[in-house]
Amino acid sequence: MLPQVPTMYHQIRILIHKKRWVLRSTQVIRGWLLLGPFRPHAIRYYQRRTGVQSVEVEKQNLFPDLDVHRVVTSLHERGYADGWKIPDEYVERIVQYAKTTKFLKYWNPHRECKAIDQIARNEKLVEIARQYLGAEPILWLTQLKWSFGDQAVGEREELLSSTNVPVQYDGDAFHYDTLDFKSLTIFIYLTDVDASCGPHVLIENTHRTKSFAELCQIILSDTDAQRKFGGRIKTILGKKGTLLFEETSAFHKAGRCQTKRLMLSIDYVLQRRPPPERPVLS
Repeated sequence: MLPQVPTMYHQIRILIHKKRWVLRSTQVIRGWLLLGPFRPHAIRYYQRRTGVQSVEVEKQNLFPDLDVHRVVTSLHERGYADGWKIPDEYVERIVQYAKTTKFLKYWNPHRECKAIDQIARNEKLVEIARQYLGAEPILWLTQLKWSFGDQAVGEREELLSSTNVPVQYDGDAFHYDTLDFKSLTIFIYLTDVDASCGPHVLIENTHRTKSFAELCQIILSDTDAQRKFGGRIKTILGKKGTLLFEETSAFHKAGRCQTKRLMLSIDYVLQRRPPPERPVLS
């Protein structure tokens, strides 16, 4: 593939990310608008809205043991739900896609990989998003990412990467995302993940509407997180195929990766339009 010139959207993003104080100020303003005092009112408004195009679902029964009500209840109460896996066949198909295409990061891989598309539009997963958001969900974005530590740096060098990928947060730091007034992200491990593989770490019950002080502290150190939240910090370990549902306005981070990890994320949002396509990786 030939590299493409970044769109205006991505040029602005790159410019903002080059100035950390501008990035932090933008994140605080966006956080106040989406996660601050207006949030409950905005959620109710968009839940009542009609005319949103329904996601075209796949009706394959990939998750016979997945209890929709249990997942939705856990999301509301704790900000996350875990304890399930995707079928091994789908893990193998996605890993093979990643090995064939050889990119470090993928933007909307569901448009090329049928296995990812079938998961992202799975009837039961879409229903979980619908019930949690309280409205017809919008499939906003899918991403497939490799992470490599010092023990696997040679493998990273064999993969293609974009030269202009903005870095939003400090490495290994807790943070929260502002995808929308309300959102749902599904994380799927596609390699076995133990403590050395950069496991996902979250702080339960921090997904609710935030105070101005919390919105100003988008980055949280491990020391501050332990002092403030203690036993609510959860590290998600698991075999390949492990499935995690999360509202990423909760504080979360990737643990330090010493080996390697391949992870898929699927974002459903309440009202936000899908972003423009990123430039083709060079």
